Amino acid sequence: MEKVKNKILHHKRRSRQPEDAREDSAIAHRPLVSSVGFQAWAVAFVVCNFNVDVGPEIEIIYPPDVSFSQADLSAICFNSFPEQQNTETVDDLAFNFTITNTSPDINISSPRAPYGSSDTFYATCVFRQEFDHTMKRSFNQRTLVLISHHNFTAFHHRLLHTLTESGVISDPTALEAAYSSMVTWPSPTLGRQELPFLGSVISLDIAPHFAFPLQGLPGPIPLVSDKPSSIYAYEPLGSWDTLMHFMPCITDLYVIYEKLILCESVIVVAKSPQLASEAVFSLVDLVRPVPYAGIIKPYMTMQANFQCIGIDGGTPRPFIIGITNPFLLKRIIAATESSQRLRPHILYLQNFDGPVPVKRHHSIHHKSSRNALLDLPGGGIEARMPSKRFLKSDHAIVSQIETALKSGDQTHELGPLIRRHFAELTAQFIAPINRYLTTTNVVSPGGNQHYASFSVVDFIRNLGKHGTSVKIRGQSPIQRHRARDAFYETFCRSLNFHSWLEMKIALETEASAGLLGTAPAGS
Repeated sequence: MEKVKNKILHHKRRSRQPEDAREDSAIAHRPLVSSVGFQAWAVAFVVCNFNVDVGPEIEIIYPPDVSFSQADLSAICFNSFPEQQNTETVDDLAFNFTITNTSPDINISSPRAPYGSSDTFYATCVFRQEFDHTMKRSFNQRTLVLISHHNFTAFHHRLLHTLTESGVISDPTALEAAYSSMVTWPSPTLGRQELPFLGSVISLDIAPHFAFPLQGLPGPIPLVSDKPSSIYAYEPLGSWDTLMHFMPCITDLYVIYEKLILCESVIVVAKSPQLASEAVFSLVDLVRPVPYAGIIKPYMTMQANFQCIGIDGGTPRPFIIGITNPFLLKRIIAATESSQRLRPHILYLQNFDGPVPVKRHHSIHHKSSRNALLDLPGGGIEARMPSKRFLKSDHAIVSQIETALKSGDQTHELGPLIRRHFAELTAQFIAPINRYLTTTNVVSPGGNQHYASFSVVDFIRNLGKHGTSVKIRGQSPIQRHRARDAFYETFCRSLNFHSWLEMKIALETEASAGLLGTAPAGS
């Protein structure tokens, strides 16, 4: 790596005072508490500093004995900063990225659920930009990163928020205190855990599967026992109360939902990594309890490894990614088109004047159109009108969203409304498949149950007999029936179907063995 120093000085800072450097050195050489508890939850805290002369560099790694490979350190550095320079950024930016674990000396073990990933690092970031007249660019830019093998996104953001709320983003003493709290934790387990952290207790709920729907969303009538401070490990970041104001139109929710339920590719383009990252998580949440089986990258930069999404020699895979660089968008589109792959759907998120329209206008030149290119250096690629859709929008829900948006920016109704509606839509969509599977359920002589091989042809025949409650587009019954069959057949031949069926069988097996306590919901 050219811009990251070959020798990583874990606790040395160029801009700090000598007494601070001595404090860092003392902490670096202080004997570490046993890291067994910490390693069950995370890999390391990393502080990255943007050095004007050499670019992004590692400032702190804690614990200091974590043996990241040079390639992983480079990837952490370049993905932990926004690609677009914005001198008006005054608030912290919180976002996420993932990289492939290429560090042979970091061995990750998850002997029981929830199983962490052995080949993926999940990074949670807090980026801070502060005015500093002594710097060449007049700004001091640092990012605190938590690297973990668990995709506990919301939980990790809570940890970093607690760490940085004191006003310091690069404090070895605080990192040591956080580490000391985490080494006392028991290993992650399904259900609720009470975890002490820096003088407070965090309640964490871990679902049996990341694709459980409506995680973190209270019921219509909150229970007395519900703790508002409880965090669900896999709940999406961000809120539709904010995201909807950046959408091209309301009915695009159904367009993207359909793309994701069929495991097609989507590119989210935004001005900040936080907005892109939050949108990716919120969109994937819409199709739960169907696990999106494509590659999920909440934020990617030009220096990222694109082989994972089938670019630069990789195996083609569906994906949903968040980016802020228009040149990167052009690179991805050109690569997919040259390989004759289906063009990814492009979602531009931009804050327009005026209300969010219900539908797209076909012309980008129309005064009410939100199809225009994102206002970024280098421009963008025109977002094509989405291809013919199978799903019919729910006019009542669209109307409720429109009313809530017009009520002002302080609405808190959109998140629960949108999430519950699409969770119900997904449940309605998979209901005919569940119904068909019950007819293929086989009981072995030992009493064990399993499903016979799934036949798409037999299922479509069963679907034609019993129908579906999902509203399908079409001007006549014949058109709707053909669209319905095509929709379900496409899903049943997609990676999403296999990921959903695998989840369903695994959860039913664990539930029957008493490992979950109760039967799985949403399966």
